[in-house]
Amino acid sequence: MGHWIVAISLVFFAFSTVLGWAYYGERCIERLAGLKAVAVYRIVFAVVLFVGCISSIEVAWVLADISNALMAIPNLIGLVLASGLIARETRDYLRRDPKLRAAG
Repeated sequence: MGHWIVAISLVFFAFSTVLGWAYYGERCIERLAGLKAVAVYRIVFAVVLFVGCISSIEVAWVLADISNALMAIPNLIGLVLASGLIARETRDYLRRDPKLRAAG
């Protein structure tokens, strides 16, 4: 009975992961390029999902790795652009809290 539980759980986990990635990508595309770009994103996502489903496991993992790397690029750019603000706010916070100032 255990193998059925694992198989069904894996299907639900994989499905929810694909839905989560699709939603995250849509919100990012909408924020970066506007509402009209969401339709293009959905088409590209569906094509890549289809290719991943019919290709070998090696190709599917390479697609997943490339997709994850591409998602990191906007996040890294945002971190670099916000680094000055983050450093300034951290210094201000540490300056106002005497307990943290004594520990650091």
